[in-house]
Amino acid sequence: MDAMGLAQLKRQAEWYAEQVRHSERDFQSAELAVENAKKRAEDLKKLVAQNKQKLEVYKQDVVRAEDEVRRKIANDRQNR
Repeated sequence: MDAMGLAQLKRQAEWYAEQVRHSERDFQSAELAVENAKKRAEDLKKLVAQNKQKLEVYKQDVVRAEDEVRRKIANDRQNR
């Protein structure tokens, strides 16, 4: 191998080293994105559970209020 061939090999090796650095940086960014997405998914899962619980409470409140209104209407009709 001559000096020009060696120089070409060195340029190629440096180009691939740069590609490796870019790939590693992209990979690290992707890993962080996955970690953040997992955390966000867990937070959203908790929020869904909380909202479902609140919804059940409100549904029960609606049922009780409907019963109360029906009783009041029935009492008003009887008192007329």
